[in-house]
Amino acid sequence: MNRLCFFGILLLGGWLSAQAQYTFMPNSRRLTLLDSLKAVAQTLNRQPTSFRRDTALFYTVDQYRFHYYDLNRPFAELTRTMLVLPDSMYRIAARRDWQTGLIIAAIRRADAISYLGDKVSAVRLYKEALQRCHYQPLPHQQAVALINLAACFAYRKNVTRQDWQQTVGYMKQALVIAKRSNDVENIHQYYNLMGDFHIIGRRYAQALPFYETEQPLMDKHRHLSGYRTNLAYLGICYLHTDQETKAWTFLRRFFAVSRTDQGSYATYLHFVVLYEIGAFYLRRKDYRTALSYQLRYERNLGERTLFDRIDHYESMSRIYGGLKDYTSAYQYQQRYRTMRDSLKIDETGRRFADMQNELSLQRKENQLNTLRNQSLKQENRTQQNRLISLIIIVCLLVGLLTLLAYSARLRKRKAETDLQLIHEQRETDTRIIQTQDAERQRVAADLHDDLGGTLATIRRRISDIRLHLRDPQAAHQLDDLQPLIQKSSDDLRRIAHNLMPPEFARIGLCAALEQLVRGQPPQPTYFSFITAGDEHKLPVDMALNVYRIVSELVHNVGKHAQAKRAAVQLLYYADHLTITVDDDGLGSRAVKTVAQNAGIGLKNSNLRAEYIGATLWREVSEGGTLVVLDVPYPAMPDAVRLPNPNPAH
Repeated sequence: MNRLCFFGILLLGGWLSAQAQYTFMPNSRRLTLLDSLKAVAQTLNRQPTSFRRDTALFYTVDQYRFHYYDLNRPFAELTRTMLVLPDSMYRIAARRDWQTGLIIAAIRRADAISYLGDKVSAVRLYKEALQRCHYQPLPHQQAVALINLAACFAYRKNVTRQDWQQTVGYMKQALVIAKRSNDVENIHQYYNLMGDFHIIGRRYAQALPFYETEQPLMDKHRHLSGYRTNLAYLGICYLHTDQETKAWTFLRRFFAVSRTDQGSYATYLHFVVLYEIGAFYLRRKDYRTALSYQLRYERNLGERTLFDRIDHYESMSRIYGGLKDYTSAYQYQQRYRTMRDSLKIDETGRRFADMQNELSLQRKENQLNTLRNQSLKQENRTQQNRLISLIIIVCLLVGLLTLLAYSARLRKRKAETDLQLIHEQRETDTRIIQTQDAERQRVAADLHDDLGGTLATIRRRISDIRLHLRDPQAAHQLDDLQPLIQKSSDDLRRIAHNLMPPEFARIGLCAALEQLVRGQPPQPTYFSFITAGDEHKLPVDMALNVYRIVSELVHNVGKHAQAKRAAVQLLYYADHLTITVDDDGLGSRAVKTVAQNAGIGLKNSNLRAEYIGATLWREVSEGGTLVVLDVPYPAMPDAVRLPNPNPAH
């Protein structure tokens, strides 16, 4: 076991060095690194499970998480995938009860939960990780947990004195641990965040000593992200303390190394500096200079938080007011008020959610206390009545055992009957589906071989007759038949393809559905086809049933919906595939007509969905119809699915 722990520690050291080395990196290089890490994870997934394999997979997934979220990702995508990789890391560590991995996974999960806004749950997870660190010393991770725990209390809208005291206490503990282990990264995080906490409250004079103390250390470690951060915040603090000359000494050094294509943090830091310079010149009432910096900051406004947008809109309103451009000032003032009102609603919702969580925890604790008291009372009552109860139990025991045996026999018989009925119903459904598929295949073959051959023969015969005709009018009439015969051949080929697409097993479900949708005539309904996520290949039988269901839905749209536009979307998630078919047709205005004409097809679709364990539901409104099919993937143990760094839309 000592050798296994030693190997894990070696991996941890290399991994920490990689995190520091690749903080700032061009996005193109980071994407290449992500592809390499994904290939390594896939290779490890295929290897037999062992401690060496699991620890290597754990740190590979964590590096992938670090680089994946440092790309400039939309907020909606981040919230959707934020917990996926920490959960995978936890499962890997829990498989061997590996304490180091469990601590790191708990901290990563707490980071994600805190980012998503649930500070109460994040604080609980950080504290659990710190308790584990008492038995498994991990100085770096312990300092990280303390710093992030402090941030949960400091980065609040209204920070109380108690919040600030807890923040300072946790930060000081982190600094002691970081200095003891010469952990430069966490030493930087202490000074950086302590200064940042003061900057949030516009206390630049109190923030400045932290950055000045850190500056010699960062000059020695210019490869770390802290070097660039320290230059930026020294310049900002000197500006707002009216030391403009000294400020620009550091700001010029910052802009000389700052790049906006080196990850989300590099982009954030660059535009924060632009905003603060603009705020400084606004305070000086140099409105034109302030406007130039705020406009440069506005290019990145879509990636900023709600608080940042509010501050920017307020600043722009003041700048345009100072420039006498009252129309623009009024527009930005309106945006500011709208965003501020929205923020108040969100803040109220978050506070209410925190209160609900705390109330729920308090209720659970009260319930536990009540149960304990009841248990003690019941135990006393039981002891007092034990002799009487024992006599009654002995008398009733024989009858109770007889009744239980009889009841168990009845339940077993009923369960066997229900199981047999379910089995027979499933066999019936299977025979129905297999018969339908066989009939479709036979009809498709007959159409293609018999009727297709007949149409081809008719076409050749007409061509032969046309060559020997001398009557121009008759020849013209025969020429008019050619487009009709060609259309009949095309329609026949499309119908046969929809009944049984050729080479289905080879091309797969996604390509077959794309051929189906692209092959629909553009009139009266124009169909579009969209996919998202990493394609997950389904078993042929399951994929064929999904194809039949979607084919029936597409057929119903074209035949009954009277829609101008329709869309088929394939959304590949980590554990299931969601397919939607929506149109802008008649919807609820023609529910009875559609139900009468397409009832058999919908029943068959529901039958196929139940057969493969999928869920099929539809929503009808005056604006059209939406049908959603959720298909779970077959079980695939011990596989870690990584988000695609280059999603195809």
